[in-house]
Amino acid sequence: MMNRQNTTRQKVLDVASQLFYSQGFNGTSVRDIANRAQVNVSLIHYYFKSKQGLFESLAVHYFEPYLEMIEDEVNANLEQNLESLVKRILQYKQEHYQLSCLVNRELTLNTVFAREMLVTYLAKENHLFTQLLFNKTNKLEITYKEKMCLVQLKGLLNAPFVMPLEFQESLLTDTSVSHFIDVYSSLMMERKALKAKRVFSV
Repeated sequence: MMNRQNTTRQKVLDVASQLFYSQGFNGTSVRDIANRAQVNVSLIHYYFKSKQGLFESLAVHYFEPYLEMIEDEVNANLEQNLESLVKRILQYKQEHYQLSCLVNRELTLNTVFAREMLVTYLAKENHLFTQLLFNKTNKLEITYKEKMCLVQLKGLLNAPFVMPLEFQESLLTDTSVSHFIDVYSSLMMERKALKAKRVFSV
C-alpha cells in the first residue's frame, strides 16, 4: 500500500513539474494536474495541501540532493577540485532540466516562495560555495569582491536554465549533453570568477 502511495505521489510531482514548466505556476491549476495524472483533486490536497505546497515539495526534492552534493565536496577534506564539482552541478541541473528552469524562473519573482528559498536553500548554497572558494565560514569575513565572485559563479552555473532559449541551440546541436557540459565547464574555468583565491588574495 505504501509503495502504491509513493508511486502515485511521485506521479503527481512529475506531472506538476511538466505543467508548471510548460504553462507556468499561475497558469496551471490543481485540476489540470489531477486530470493529467489521472487522480482525484482531493488526493492532491491530501498529499500537498495546496498548489503552493505541491510546488514547495518539488523545490525541496530539487534542492536537498543538490546541496548534499556540494556539502560532500566541502566535507571531503581533499584537494578541492572545483572543475569536477562544476561538471557534477551542471550534470545535475541538466538531468532535472525542467525543474532547474522552473525554480530559477520562480526565484526571479518577489513571492513568498522566493523569499523562503532565499533564507533557506539559497543561503546554504552561498555558505557552501563560500567555504569552497574562499575557505571562509563567517559571512562577515567575505569581501565585496568575493561576493561578486560568488554571484558570477552562480550566474554561470544557472545561465543555461535561466536563459534556456539562448542555450537551446548549443544543447541540441552538440553531439551530446555531456559534450556541452565538458565544453561549458571548461569555459567557466577560464573565468577569473572561478580563480578567486589567486584573484582576491591581494
